[in-house]
Amino acid sequence: MSTLNPTQVAQYKEQGYICPVTILNPEEAALSRAKLEAMEELQGKPMDRIQCNKTYLLYDWADELVHHPKVLDAVEALIGPDILCYMSNLFTKEAGTGSYVSMHQDAAYWGVDADDVVTAWIALSPATAESGVMKVEPGSHTSERSQVNTYAKDNLLTRGQAIPENELEPEKQVYMELEPGQMSLHHFMLVHGSDPNQSDDRRIGLAIRYVAASAKKIGKPESALLVRGQNKGNFLLEKRTKDFSKGARTVEHIRALRRQLHNIFEASPDADWKERLRLGVTKNAAIALSYFKELSAKVSA
Repeated sequence: MSTLNPTQVAQYKEQGYICPVTILNPEEAALSRAKLEAMEELQGKPMDRIQCNKTYLLYDWADELVHHPKVLDAVEALIGPDILCYMSNLFTKEAGTGSYVSMHQDAAYWGVDADDVVTAWIALSPATAESGVMKVEPGSHTSERSQVNTYAKDNLLTRGQAIPENELEPEKQVYMELEPGQMSLHHFMLVHGSDPNQSDDRRIGLAIRYVAASAKKIGKPESALLVRGQNKGNFLLEKRTKDFSKGARTVEHIRALRRQLHNIFEASPDADWKERLRLGVTKNAAIALSYFKELSAKVSA
């Protein structure tokens, strides 16, 4: 039975989002958060940007959420029975910090040639307007807007991608508030972002990016994890690492991220020489680091 009802599916098509949808009970959500924070305590620091991308290849708690039947049933109602997990991003905003996400559209820079792309954003802590929950512009998924790279210090996006203020409609924006264990769903064309966390608790959310398995990846080859049905597109398939050793998981994770790097830091055709130089240096440094981390993981395995 689908996690969504016909009214919710209709809202997604018309408004580009659904919120809230309950996936976990409070105890299950607390357990997922406890596993995440136990790992952070063990390593002595919060998860870094590398660990926060495609986290499902590193940790069981994230793998379980990516494959959760209620999540996949909801996604299937929106994009069909053949589903790939393109990536996941863990967004943690520490209490009282300036971290934010500028208003943007994911479709502008993901390089996926499809309309069937949806993000499931699962809250592992209270996600409120005060704590910096995601805000969206309903109905904005029907047209593409311009974006600029700001590289702002506290912006959680890789390039600080932002839609200019004069193209936004703040009076229409809706906060998608969630209790721990609830999720929102939004189309990858939907204009969205989030404010800093002004609460007394961390704001933790796992954003899982699902695409229909018929989707075509534009640019250099990238990988995705088949989570339901059959693969019918041109994505390379990742291995599910649930039973892998720590070293083997790290190798699979680093290789998947390295495939992304070739596209993430690709300059747009209208970029000037300074932008091209900046992206080129960043890409080459990140790729070199990935090979070092892969070698280190193999040695320690």
